[in-house]
Amino acid sequence: MTSSRTEDFVRRLSEPDPAVVALVENPDEITTRILRAGLEQAELVGMRRSTMEDVAKRSGVGRATLYRRFPTKTALNDAIVLSEVRRFLEGSTQARAQGTTFEDRMVYDTVFTVTFIREHALLKKLLRLEPEAILPSLTVDAGPIVDFATDYSVALFRRELYGTKAITAAQERHLRTAAELQTRLTLSFIVTPHTSIKLTSLDDTRAYVRRYLMPMVTP
Repeated sequence: MTSSRTEDFVRRLSEPDPAVVALVENPDEITTRILRAGLEQAELVGMRRSTMEDVAKRSGVGRATLYRRFPTKTALNDAIVLSEVRRFLEGSTQARAQGTTFEDRMVYDTVFTVTFIREHALLKKLLRLEPEAILPSLTVDAGPIVDFATDYSVALFRRELYGTKAITAAQERHLRTAAELQTRLTLSFIVTPHTSIKLTSLDDTRAYVRRYLMPMVTP
C-alpha cells in the first residue's frame, strides 16, 4: 500500500534528513539568508509557485551556492517547514515556562498557539492559494498529523500529571483521548479561523482553559 502525502510529510518531519537537520540546527549566515528568503518567497506566492531561482535571487546568493546547500526544492521546502515547526515548538516551550502551575502553563501555551496560527503568513497563504494541496492533510487525510501531535501532547500531559511515575492503561487512554481532542480543536482553528470563542485577552484564555480544557485533561 502506498503512503499518503500526509504520511510522507510527517515521516520527513519526525525522521528528517540528517543533512537538512544540520542546516536547520546550525545555519551559517548564507543558509540563514536562504531559509529566510525561501520562507518569504513562499509567503508571497505559495510553495508550489516558488522556484529555486526566486529564492536565489531573493537571498542574494548564486544558484550554485543554493544548490550546494539544498540540492532540490523538496530539500529546501523540508528545511523551511522543519524550521517553522521547531519555531512553534520552541515558542510553545517558552510560553509554558512562564507558568507556575499546570493551568498557567496551559493558558500561556494556548495564547501562544492561537496567536501563532492566526499570524502565520505562510499557513494563511497556502490555505488561500493551494487549498487542494494542504486541506486534505488538515482534514480527510489528517490521521498522521493527528497521531504525531497527539503523541507530543500525551508526553506533556503525562509529565504534568504524573511526573515519572508509572501509569495505568486507563490513565494512558484518558491522556490520549484528551490529547487527541485538543489536537482536533487546534486543527479546526487552522481550517476555520472564525470563532465566537473569546480568546482575545489573557483573562479570556484563562477562563476558556479553566472551564473547558482543564476538565478535559485532568482525570
